[in-house]
Amino acid sequence: MNAVGERLREERERLSLNQEAFGHLGGVNRNTQAKYEKAERNPDSAYLIGLSAAGVDLLYVLTGRRLPPPEESLGTDETELLNSFRKLTLADKAAVLRLTAALAETTGTTNS
Repeated sequence: MNAVGERLREERERLSLNQEAFGHLGGVNRNTQAKYEKAERNPDSAYLIGLSAAGVDLLYVLTGRRLPPPEESLGTDETELLNSFRKLTLADKAAVLRLTAALAETTGTTNS
């Protein structure tokens, strides 16, 4: 099994799907899905697009790197801070980064 095939299987298992159901997401049958997972065939773009629309992490499947977590996983205060930061000029962003780095050094690390 090659790396892409292994990662396809991992994503299928992460979504708790059998080969038939997972293959259906990409428009292929169970036999084709099995061949992808065993590296006997290479998936085409239509298949990958179908998987992506169903929530499969294609970055992981193709490269082995996971997508970063969505911003929804941030707390309300973190989201507000990030949204405000994105509106700043480059000079102001640099100042904020210096300030937060200095504050983190003096107060230690807390996760609250």
